[in-house]
Amino acid sequence: MYKILSFLGLFVSLNIFAQENLLDTSYGQSGGCTNFAFYNGSQMSGGLQIHSTVKLPDGRVLAVGANFIARFTSNGMLDTTFNGTGYKLTSSENYAHIKSAGDGNYIIMDVGYGGKVQKIDINGNFISDFTTFNQSASYADIEVDQSGRIYLLKYTTTNAGSDYSLVRLLPNGVLDATFGNNGILALGFTYKYRRVEVNSNNEIFMAGQKIVAVSDQRIVVTKLQSDGSFDTSFGTGGTFLYSFGQNVDSSAQLMFLDNGKILGLTSGSICNGNNCFGLITYRLNANGTLDSTFKNTGISVIPVQSNSTPKKIVRLPDNKFIISGTGWYNTYALKMDENGDLDNSFGLNGKIITPQMLNKSVYNEGFELYGNSIVLFGIYSIVYGGQTQYVGTARKYFFNESYLGTSDLDFRDLKIYPNPVKDFLYFTTNEKVIGYEIMDLNGRKIIYSKSKPSDNKINVDNLLPGIYIINVMAEHKIITTKFIKQ
Repeated sequence: MYKILSFLGLFVSLNIFAQENLLDTSYGQSGGCTNFAFYNGSQMSGGLQIHSTVKLPDGRVLAVGANFIARFTSNGMLDTTFNGTGYKLTSSENYAHIKSAGDGNYIIMDVGYGGKVQKIDINGNFISDFTTFNQSASYADIEVDQSGRIYLLKYTTTNAGSDYSLVRLLPNGVLDATFGNNGILALGFTYKYRRVEVNSNNEIFMAGQKIVAVSDQRIVVTKLQSDGSFDTSFGTGGTFLYSFGQNVDSSAQLMFLDNGKILGLTSGSICNGNNCFGLITYRLNANGTLDSTFKNTGISVIPVQSNSTPKKIVRLPDNKFIISGTGWYNTYALKMDENGDLDNSFGLNGKIITPQMLNKSVYNEGFELYGNSIVLFGIYSIVYGGQTQYVGTARKYFFNESYLGTSDLDFRDLKIYPNPVKDFLYFTTNEKVIGYEIMDLNGRKIIYSKSKPSDNKINVDNLLPGIYIINVMAEHKIITTKFIKQ
């Protein structure tokens, strides 16, 4: 029987990376990192192939991947209170996404051809009153809106190419008959979508690429109304298509800005001055046209590395963003503002790049934030029995040197009441408060202020019932906790 152990050896490097000084050496099994590896005797044979994570309100992390559901402690170890081992192996499911359902439970999706969508609690138990969705296809992405409805971006491969459609499920897993054709909206073969995002107005955005030719691959963003109809006021007939064809990848991330504009990320090559390869950033106006005030052209390239596929983007209370992704035999995170400028106080010149593992495939699978530090999750390849296997990993960095040797900040630094709340939420903290924001469990900012609320009192009467996260900004800290709106 396989045994899972933690193993030092992640990202062995031939280079010296200055940001390695930012490692939180108190984290994990091996001075800043943990590998979740299986062993057959003394030989590493694979591991938990992590594909997606979500941080629980108490700081623990739920993770899913190839044939498993697991839970880690906030310090990067397997949580053995979960199934006695920290993980549950499954038979054939290749789980690639986990999302908060908004009710304290989580939606997980199998991206294999079976296309299974299920709902679990924090202990990995399946929720019995959720109807498992199981429709044969390949799946690119999943999203959950504020009402708990679930969106699945799926495709089938035919001789004509990939035929895309968007599925909407009700919170109980049943197809939403009011959407598309009995819950399924046909999108066709024209665009290769890889991301679906829903904003606070329940407007639906999909992003990816259009392949015109081998050397002509373009950025695509499509907007739908909440009923699934194309918003013809956006772009051309509902779609923004970048007018210049270069080698743009299908990877895509979107973030909605407070002024209605959209910040987009992808990878590949679009020459911008001396930079051609790296993380491609662009900004769209609310009407789906390229915002020429962004870097003077609307689009730019951040030279992270030659391969800079973005995996996850999160907005911080200071209205800046942290992005993680896969680099060249390593992973990276960077911090930037909505103008595409890096925050040089983060990592080294705005970036944290892990040491390289030469000749090994390495993939970032997202990150989780703990106060002023970041845990990068991912996988790397090994060869066992003549086959390629993957090992899951977690690695923790402080944002910058000013936080070295300090403890992380979490919900214990902030007290809120009443909880659950109907109308007014109060909070207490010993820190000097300079602002706050309230977000839903999918990261959408619902309420925010750049100043301290009077009497530490916030009106939440207009929030829909559900679970929310409050981030309180102090002079040198971001303090986070969760509350329930009745």
